[in-house]
Amino acid sequence: MVYGARCLGVLVCLWAPSAARAQLAPVGVPPGVLRFEVDGAFDSWDKRFRDGRREGLGTDLTGEVDSDLLPLLAPYDTILQRVTGLGGLRLNLGALAADAQADVSGAVLGLTLGVTRSIAVFGRLPLARVRVQTALDLDPAGANAGLNPGAAAQDPFFSQFETALTTLAAQIAAGAYDADPARRALAETTLSQGGVLFDDLFALLGDPTTASPFVPTGGSEAGTALAARVATLQTTLGTDLGVGGFATSPSLPEAPATADEVASAISDPFGPIGLQTGESEVTFRGDAEAGVAVTIADRWDRGGRRGGLRAAAEGLIRFPTGTRARTDRLLAVGTGDGQTDLELRGVVDLGAGAVGVRLEGGYSRQLAGDVVERVAPFTQPFPSRDLLASVRLDPGDVTSLAVRPFFRIARTFALIGSLERWSRGRDAVEYSSEADAIPGVDPGVLAEATDASAALVSIGVTYSNPGALRQGGTGLPVDAGWAYERIVSASGGIVPDTHRIRARLRLYFSVW
Repeated sequence: MVYGARCLGVLVCLWAPSAARAQLAPVGVPPGVLRFEVDGAFDSWDKRFRDGRREGLGTDLTGEVDSDLLPLLAPYDTILQRVTGLGGLRLNLGALAADAQADVSGAVLGLTLGVTRSIAVFGRLPLARVRVQTALDLDPAGANAGLNPGAAAQDPFFSQFETALTTLAAQIAAGAYDADPARRALAETTLSQGGVLFDDLFALLGDPTTASPFVPTGGSEAGTALAARVATLQTTLGTDLGVGGFATSPSLPEAPATADEVASAISDPFGPIGLQTGESEVTFRGDAEAGVAVTIADRWDRGGRRGGLRAAAEGLIRFPTGTRARTDRLLAVGTGDGQTDLELRGVVDLGAGAVGVRLEGGYSRQLAGDVVERVAPFTQPFPSRDLLASVRLDPGDVTSLAVRPFFRIARTFALIGSLERWSRGRDAVEYSSEADAIPGVDPGVLAEATDASAALVSIGVTYSNPGALRQGGTGLPVDAGWAYERIVSASGGIVPDTHRIRARLRLYFSVW
C-alpha cells in the first residue's frame, strides 16, 4: 500500500481554439479539427513527506521486529508469557532497516475534437508502468527468535508428550495413586497443567495451521525458560509419578532468523501475511477520462499585439479503468484509484508583450467506491491477510491553485515556470456491509494520514506553432513541451517526495 494524496502537478493547458498563437498548448481545437495527443511522464521517489517532514519511503518498515512491527507475533508472545512465566516477554527478530524506491512511467494517449469555435470534446487513456523496489536488511543484535524448525522436527517431542499424558490419565483411572492422596492430587494437577502446556506448545510449535513461523532460540532467556518448564514436568512425571519415556525437548533454533528467512515468511503465499517483498511491477492502463473544454473569453494576441486576456474552463469525468495497488505487494502502487472522479478546471491568461502569466484553479470531487483493502493503519506495514475486507472508500476532495509565469523567447517558443498549491481532504472509510466487518477493527484506520497539502515548483519550455490553423499560416500545427517538477513543501498526511519529468507532443488534423 502507498499512502497520501494524489500529486496534482498536472500542467493544465486550457486554451482558446481559434487564434492559437501562444506558446502553451491549447486544450480546445478549431471546429472540424482533430488533435492527437501523447503526453509522457516519469515520476520517481525514494522519500516522502509526513506531517511536513521528509523521511525515507521505507520508514514504516524500519525498527525492532517484534509484535509492534509484525502483529502476527502478538498471540505467540501471550503463549510464551504463559508458558515461561516471564511477564513482558516478546519475540524479537532483530532490527530491520529498509530501502525503498518507487517509479511510475507512462504515456497518456488522447483525442480532442473541435465541435464549435468555443467547445471541444476530448478523451484520454493513460498507459502506465509502476515499479516498487524494496530491500530489507536485518541486524540480529538483540534478537531472541529464529525460524521454527517445523512440525516434522517437533513430532518426536509431541509424540512422547502425548503418550506420557495418556499413560498418566490411565494410571489415575486405574487407581494407581489412590493409596496416597497427596500423590493422587499431584497426578491430577500434573495431568491438568500438562494438558494446558501441551496445547500451548502445540499451538506455538507444532500445529501446521497455527504454529508461529518464529520461535525462541535455544540459548535465549525465553528458550531457556521454556526448556526449564518442560524439564520440570518431565521430572515430575518420571520421578514422582512413575511415568517414563518422556525425555525429548522441543526443537528450538540455534541462531536468530536471517533477513532472507524473515522476508520468506512474510512473502509465503500460504502464510498468515502473504505480502511479496523485493521488486513488484505492474503495467496496465490508468484511469481514463472524458470531458468538454469551453472557451469563455478570447482577446489574446489580437491586432498584431502580443498578450491580452483569455479565459477557459474544462469539466471531465475520470473513470476507474486502472488497477488499484495490489493487496499482496509491499508498498504497492497502482495505476488507478478504483473510483470515479468529477473534475472542474479553470484558467485565466494575462500578458503584455513577451511576458505573461497563467492563473489556474481546479476542484476534484472524488466519488465513493467499494475496494478491497487490508484494514490496518499505515504504521503496520505487514498486516495479516485475515484483515482483508471490502470497504466503502470516499476519498477526500482535492483543490488546486497555480501561478505559471512565462517569457516568450520567440513567437512560438517560451520559458515557463510554475508554483502550485494543492490540498486534499481526509478520506472517509466504512465497511461495505455488515457481512464485511472485521470484529474489533475500525475501518477508519485506513483514513489516517490521507489529508494533506503540498506546494510544487516546476520549470520547462514549451513550443506551439498553430501552422495552417492560423489565418495565413502554413505547415503542420504542432504543440510540444518539457517540464521538471518538484515538491518543495508539504503538510498534513503523507505525500510522495516526487521527482517528475513531463513531455508533450500534439498534432492537429482537419477532418471536415
